[in-house]
Amino acid sequence: MARIHDDLMNDFKEQKKMIYEQIELLGPMANAMRKPAIQRLADTGAIIFFEIISYLLAVGSIAFAICLQLIYPLNIIPSLLQNPKYKTALGVENVLYLNIAVYGIIGIASLLFFIIARLLGKIRIKNNFLSIAGRDLKTIAGQHLKRKAAIDAIEQRHFTELPDLAPPMIVLHDNVNDVPNPAYENRQ
Repeated sequence: MARIHDDLMNDFKEQKKMIYEQIELLGPMANAMRKPAIQRLADTGAIIFFEIISYLLAVGSIAFAICLQLIYPLNIIPSLLQNPKYKTALGVENVLYLNIAVYGIIGIASLLFFIIARLLGKIRIKNNFLSIAGRDLKTIAGQHLKRKAAIDAIEQRHFTELPDLAPPMIVLHDNVNDVPNPAYENRQ
């Protein structure tokens, strides 16, 4: 019976220690991950809004490249290639490079808007996951607090039978020779 009693006492001490450590870890983490519902909704709404805007800007950039010849200041570039006066003055290659550069900038802008939209979508999905994880951490922390209360109640009912569960004090020594060696001292 004494051995079972010792095993149960050791298990009780380990459970209490584990519960206290887990509450210290989970409590602040759960509080940090949880946000009020209105703030989470506002954040999600803003991310969705900017995601839609980014997709629209990506599509708009492609439409802009297609309709480039219809927009006033930029419709001059293709006409520079057709006019022989400008071909000789500016050079065919320079006008061609200018035309390619304008379309390249528009294409890169479209690609970047698309990448931004995809990243915003990933952020939105991660925020949903973090919200669920925060809710679950809060539930786990609550369960641990219930277990802590049960352990404390048992400890108060039987405090005379339980040994002191305070952690031992750590003593720092300046010299290695000052550190006691229990195995060596027991032999003498």
